[in-house]
Order: sequence, then C-alpha cells, then structure tokens
Amino acid sequence: MGKTAFISHASEDAERAMAVCAALEAQGVSCWIAPRDVTPGRDYASEILDGIAGCTVFVVLLSAEANASGFVRREVERAVSKNKPVFPVRLEAVVPSKALELFLSSAHWIDAWDPPYEAHWQRLAAVIRGEASAPPAPTARLGHGTRRMLAGTVALMLLVGIGGWLVHDPAPPAVSSPPVPKNDPSPAAMPASQPAPPAPTAADTPRAEIAMTAAASDAGPCPQRLSVNPALETPFACRCSAEAVREGTVWGTDVYTDDSAVCAAAVHAGAIGRDGGLVTALREAGRDIYVGTARHGVNSHDYGRYDRSLRFAGAPAPAPGPEPCPQRLSINADLPLPYTCQCTAEAVRQGTVWGTDVYTRDSGLCGAAAHAGVVGSEGGTITAFDAPGRDLYVGTTRHGIASNDYGRYANSLRFDNAAVATGPEPCPQRLSISPDLPTPFSCNCSAEAAGKGTIWGTDVYTGDSYLCSAAVHAGAMPRTGGAITVYREAGRDLYVGSARNGVRSHDYGHSASSIRFLIRTF
Repeated sequence: MGKTAFISHASEDAERAMAVCAALEAQGVSCWIAPRDVTPGRDYASEILDGIAGCTVFVVLLSAEANASGFVRREVERAVSKNKPVFPVRLEAVVPSKALELFLSSAHWIDAWDPPYEAHWQRLAAVIRGEASAPPAPTARLGHGTRRMLAGTVALMLLVGIGGWLVHDPAPPAVSSPPVPKNDPSPAAMPASQPAPPAPTAADTPRAEIAMTAAASDAGPCPQRLSVNPALETPFACRCSAEAVREGTVWGTDVYTDDSAVCAAAVHAGAIGRDGGLVTALREAGRDIYVGTARHGVNSHDYGRYDRSLRFAGAPAPAPGPEPCPQRLSINADLPLPYTCQCTAEAVRQGTVWGTDVYTRDSGLCGAAAHAGVVGSEGGTITAFDAPGRDLYVGTTRHGIASNDYGRYANSLRFDNAAVATGPEPCPQRLSISPDLPTPFSCNCSAEAAGKGTIWGTDVYTGDSYLCSAAVHAGAMPRTGGAITVYREAGRDLYVGSARNGVRSHDYGHSASSIRFLIRTF
C-alpha cells in the first residue's frame, strides 16, 4: 500500500529530513523517504520513481544543498509529471532556483527554520491531511495544454537525465534575487481553445514606438531571456517565432522581471499574438513586487524584489486602478505597507489562511480579505496594513472561508475597514499549537468547538488535547460554549480518561506538558 507523503531532500539534509518524517508520522501522515524505504538489492532510481508514484503528496525540503541538487530537481519534475500536490518546506532562508521554482505550484508553502518546530510540522501535517482526504482536483490550476506540454517536457528531461542521476549532481544556475517564500509558479499555459490577442495597430501605438518598430524591421530572433546579457542596450528589437511564445516562465504583468521568457511575456502583455512577430523590449528599473496574472493564454507568476524589469513597446496600456493582488504579501517581506490591490473572484478562492482579523503575512491575501469581510466572493479592492507578529493565530470559519490555527509567526497583516470582534478571541483547537504562549490564557469556545476532537486525562489534560472539549469535560463551561481560562502545567507520567458532562476522555502515558482550567459556576 502506498504512503501518503514522499519526502524529497538533499543527502546533506538526511538527518533533518528524518526528523521531519518522524514528526509527520507521529501526526498520522505516513511517509516514504530514502534511503529508509529503498528495498535492498533493487535499482535505486527505480525505487525512487515508484515511491513518488505510490504517494499521495510530495514534500520537498528546500535548503542551499537541495537548491544545488540534481536529485531533488528531477524528483520534483517527476512528481509534477504525475500530478502530485507539491508542498515546499524551506529549512533555511534560501532562494529557490528557477529550475525548481518552475515546478513548485503548491499553495501550501511553509517556512520552517525557526523554532518551535513542532508547530511547523503540525501545520504541514494538517495541510497534507486536507489534500489527501480531498477529492481529486480536475486541473490543479494547469490547463490541459499546459499539462500535455509539461508532461512532454518532464518526460524528455527524465530520458536525458536519468542515466546521469546516479553519476553526477549538477548545480542549477545561481539566482541573485532575495529569499522568496511560498511562490506558486507553473509553466506558461497556452490553451489551444483561447483566441490570440489582436495585434496592436498603428493607431494604438505612440509615434516614438512606431519609429522603433520600423527601425527594427530587420531584427533577428529573440533570446529566451533578456537577462542573458545585463549590459544589452534597449530598445532591443527581435522576432519571436510561434514556438518561442510557448516556451519559458514569466513573472509580472505589463512590467516583467527581465529574466522572464521574452516571447511569452510579449504575448502576455498583448504586444504580439500566439503566432509570434516583431517585439521591441524596453528595460526599466527593478520593482519591489511583480504580480502574476492569466492573460492571452499565458500564466505569469508573482515574484518579490528584482533589480531589473522589462516592458514592451506597442503593448496596450495597463488597466486603470490598483494592480492585481499577489497571492501572498510574504513574496517580499520588505514590501512597504499599506498596500492596495485588486482581488479577483478566483483569487478569493485560492490559498490557505491562518488567523482571524489579524493574519500571518504568508496567508492567501485575497482569501484572508474575504475572511475578514472586506471583500465578497466576487472580489474587489483591498488595502493591507502591517501588524506585529503574534504568539497565536486562531482559525475560524467566516464568510465562506475557513482559516486555520497557527503558533508564533514574525509578521502579520490586517485590513482597512475590517470589523474586529470585541471580547475574548476564539479558542484554538489545541494550546500546543503555540508552545510558548503565556498562560493563563482566556478565549471563547463556540458550541461547535465544544464537541470536537480528542482529549486525554481528567481535570488535568495533555497539552495537545482539544481545548474546548477538555473544558466541557472539566466542567469549566457548558456544551453550549462560552469563555474559558486555561493554565499550563508540568507534564505527567499518566493521564486517566473518564466520561463526564457528555464527553469521553482517554488514558495516556507520559506527556511533556499539561493543561487545566479555571472552574466557574454557571
């Protein structure tokens, strides 16, 4: 029987990878990890491929060593070719290489280099369990044309690369941009059913740009990226073939990182159609953020700070008003706030959210805005504000969006015009989500939360017992919910279960921490 999660890691990270594996399996997520699960005497590469195929999800542990690992890159390629949900986990503050970034299309990116590590692994296990129990998604945000193109590309790379898999481990080219958390890139999609954009006419084009285009009539073929020569002067004219417009990855909208694929970016900008044509590229200063969108059959992607940009002469002017929202503000930790942008209806439904009223900075931005009530399901304009990090973010279900609990996180965000509830905040599912949270801690249990989850002990409970159910069992509140106050205590060697107040608790052995409740008369 297949395992739930395949863990991909560089050999130098083997000890840390085994620690992640042990933590996930303690949370009920079965793992396949090399070399532990490689059958002795069998072909190593074949075992890896079978392991990926047999698992439900794919976890890749990112570090400086993983970034330079051909093993890791090929394993990610294989997982994407098999349509496995990919969960990138950064063990260090490293920049994912573009070779890896191309394939990291999961919305569930986790930064896990700061303690307490238990909270990171609980979070990872929770999103993996949600993915493993969900019905299969029909497209996972990739069009049919993209999946065929990607599968063909990966198959070719595997045929070329698998012979060298066991021989050498070449490093990908260095990337000079700063750390980029939780990107969601995928190859530029070119659905055959989508009509090509009309070519710009002379009436739409400023005189200076017409002159540049006329002077470029004898231009040669375009390079894949302008960044191949940072000193190349612009305006730079070249010709895109029909094949070139379908190749490469693009970051940004209207203005792009200058390492974006030139011809695919020109189609995305509306400067040429899918049949290719003459383009004139103009360099601009770098930006703090590049926001990805889907236009003219090309999917572009979010990116943080980059030192050089490009745009295209003859492309339609950007739409008036705020630019589209990135998936997450954490794409650039130094992005100045407040930040105003436009959420689409599709963006509201994407990404994972942690918190209520105040959210982790790496939450899905538009999903968090909908949860906070500042936009509806159809999207709209939002303004995000900076907020200090917290020891605890509590998940709730509001406005059709379910957010999640999380422990300590360094940066938060909130929204303009969002109504903030008064009184005690909602209770987290477990106090163990934030091991350093000071107690006594007061929060409010809903009637729904009072009947959820498993608890261990009587009067004094394990630190990972479901908080509201334990409060009912202890007699600290009725089954209808209410405010509770919880205290941490030292761990015990034995917790004895019992049935009280309509709740059944269970026996347990040694646990490192305990909780008890302030008992009120009600």
